[in-house]
Amino acid sequence: MEKKEIAIEGPLTIAGTRVYVVAEVGITCTCNDGRLTCSGSRRPIYILILSDSERRALTVRGEEVAREQLIAEVAGIEELLDS
Repeated sequence: MEKKEIAIEGPLTIAGTRVYVVAEVGITCTCNDGRLTCSGSRRPIYILILSDSERRALTVRGEEVAREQLIAEVAGIEELLDS
């Protein structure tokens, strides 16, 4: 069994600026010879920086991401961007 989902983690608030991490979180479980083995992973995809004067989304490599791309890829992120 394998399950993956996108999770929005945070915020971490620094001087009025909120920082969120959008990460792919997954779990994999297998059963071999009556033994259950599970492993988990967390892979950051985007960093969101939200303040009163600025709203930015960056990849973990530091590249700017368009709002439309984020909305298409991450369920529920539009509400966060509009807050």
